[in-house]
Amino acid sequence: MAAIESMPQKKISEQKYYVAQLIFWGGYFCLNQVFMLLWGSISLFTLSMFFCLSCLMALSSHGLRALYHRVNTRLSLLHLSLHLIWLLPLLALANQALLFLLIYGFYYLFPSDGTGNQPATWGGFLAYSMNTCIMFLLWSCLYLLRAEFTQRRNTEIEYWRAQTQLRDAELHMLRSQINSHFLFNALNNLRSLITENPEAARKGLADLATLLRGLLHSNNQPLIHLKDELEWVHGYLALEKLQFEQRLAFEFDIDESLHNAELPPLLLQTLVENAIKHGIAARRAGGSIQIQAVRLSDSRWQLCVTNPPAEFTSPHVGQGIGLENLRERLARAYGTQASLALSLKDTVCARVELPL
Repeated sequence: MAAIESMPQKKISEQKYYVAQLIFWGGYFCLNQVFMLLWGSISLFTLSMFFCLSCLMALSSHGLRALYHRVNTRLSLLHLSLHLIWLLPLLALANQALLFLLIYGFYYLFPSDGTGNQPATWGGFLAYSMNTCIMFLLWSCLYLLRAEFTQRRNTEIEYWRAQTQLRDAELHMLRSQINSHFLFNALNNLRSLITENPEAARKGLADLATLLRGLLHSNNQPLIHLKDELEWVHGYLALEKLQFEQRLAFEFDIDESLHNAELPPLLLQTLVENAIKHGIAARRAGGSIQIQAVRLSDSRWQLCVTNPPAEFTSPHVGQGIGLENLRERLARAYGTQASLALSLKDTVCARVELPL
């Protein structure tokens, strides 16, 4: 698929290259004609010779490009530049030698063409060879700079593409940890109810099945709507209430305009689970959890989960996932645009600020 997608881009690059060849060597031909016109020596003969020279140099530069693509993977830019020091003068001499053969062949066939042009001299040969070498050098510099820029840009694109794939893989791993952790806790709670309250256990299993269907549906989605997360949290709290009964109460204060706000899956559920494990479970009389979603501005909103502080050390040890895992997920999903803060006062409040 990647090869198929790169074909249009490669075709466009080839078209740009041939347009650049035409502009550069066509401009060189026109510039020579301007000089001939200023010197008063323009003729059909000079026009033909400079046209042949421009075509020879265009073909030579095309050969240089083919050679570059053959050795590009084996030589650095510095090594290529060192090789050009001897290759470009040699190529310039070869081009001028071919041009002089054409000139002398013309004078051999037409010894008196009436144009007044004289056969080229060795001094002229060396001067035009230097001129040709300079033009090859200019073209090579422009081409190598463009090729180096393109190569660095493609390398950077591949780097960031790999970073994105790595981030997606890490996010998937973190979400898998949370899913397994949540499932383990829910099954553990239901297991304790099977002998004590079979009817409550059956209802809990039905709630768990509904909840898992939603979780599996969102498994490949990096973000979900708040209204979907709230449905899962309602199901999760219903499962937890089977265990804590009257010791657990909860209330929701949700801004209805935020129902379609997006957040990572299980973000709110992780906060609620943390509140139950370190707050409600660590109090003899339990307590109440408040879940709030408010709009801070046109571009930001906030989730807040509040619970009473613990009275004693919670018997729930956990698996080290909790808030640290959540911070990592937020950092990888939003960078610095999202934050998680935990305040410990009369109540414990976990606040998450997210971009809209």
